[in-house]
Amino acid sequence: MEDLNYGLVSLSSGKQYFVLESIMYEYDTYDLILNVEDENDIKIVSQDVKNGKTILNDVTDTYLLKTLSSLFDKKIREKQQNM
Repeated sequence: MEDLNYGLVSLSSGKQYFVLESIMYEYDTYDLILNVEDENDIKIVSQDVKNGKTILNDVTDTYLLKTLSSLFDKKIREKQQNM
């Protein structure tokens, strides 16, 4: 699978996003993405691989979003402390 960290991805909507962070949680990979044109448009998406291509799907489960948000927050804070 390709590494999407800090990559630029295009969603089916045509919007482009930067992949800020990726984490593994319960055997799945999730990305924190930021819209290139609207800094208020931040999403958590899951990665699926179909026919060799990485597909990003919005995470909509409230409990999962809270859990992942906490994990992304912790990872980003650790990186900031190590700078």
